[in-house]
Amino acid sequence: MRPNRPVGAILYLLIMVLSITSKAQLSIKNTEFKNLKDAFIHREEAAWLDLSNQGLTELPDSLLQLTKLQYLDLSRNNIKVLPSKIGGLKNLKYLVLSHNELKELPLEVKEWSLLQSLYLDHNPELEIDKTMATLAQLPSLKMLSLAGDNIKVIPRSIAKIKKLETLDFSDNAITNLPDNMPELKHLRVLYINNDAYFNLGQNIQLISKIKRLNELHVENDGLSSIPPSINQLKSIEYLFLVGNKIHELPPEINKMKRLRYVDLTDNPIPPPLHEDYRRPLDPKLFIRLNRKN
Repeated sequence: MRPNRPVGAILYLLIMVLSITSKAQLSIKNTEFKNLKDAFIHREEAAWLDLSNQGLTELPDSLLQLTKLQYLDLSRNNIKVLPSKIGGLKNLKYLVLSHNELKELPLEVKEWSLLQSLYLDHNPELEIDKTMATLAQLPSLKMLSLAGDNIKVIPRSIAKIKKLETLDFSDNAITNLPDNMPELKHLRVLYINNDAYFNLGQNIQLISKIKRLNELHVENDGLSSIPPSINQLKSIEYLFLVGNKIHELPPEINKMKRLRYVDLTDNPIPPPLHEDYRRPLDPKLFIRLNRKN
């Protein structure tokens, strides 16, 4: 079974798939495989390979010869080390390494000049400092998931991944973002879910400086209130606060002029107050208070 993907990431993948398919006119029959033997037989055409949940502890040599691969899913295996030869898969655009036992990536991944999406989530032994330094060498990386990697401090080297658009730090123990996060000038979507340590109030001013950020997820983080300084997030259009302990919205939320959607599902807002929230707010703003509305 595949790991759950964030909504924004799923949409991004769909767009990428359509793009690859339309440009290369790929035939699903000849290019998409779930069997390494068949993919190797058709190695000149094999562009997509799903080897998730195969009990792999290392990568077979035959896999490293599939140099035309654009999509590779190695999730939910028991892989501890990636061989240096994996750098030879220079056509990779989408790579899933979720739910393995990786500690670091080989330096040769710098050869992945086309890689756009990388899932490294749920590798709890991952050495984040070394990993981030390696990822900084990927010139096309736009989507990165580091969810569930036992991260307590985000290295400042994150800012060197210049083209990042979507970043997922869910399921970690992060208190604060690094002060140079605003250097990610293309970042549009940020996930910090399931992290009881994250202090939204302390990070708002910093987040407000990420100029292109328009979607923020702070879900299941134990927030009891929304700080009045939320009005500093002037670029945010979509705000997800699902599964917290929020009882009310501060009036300052009206000053978030670009805000169009707030999801407050699974928060203890009393039902009689639902309509009172909507009445004074911008009519263009949609507030979701439960799964039915």
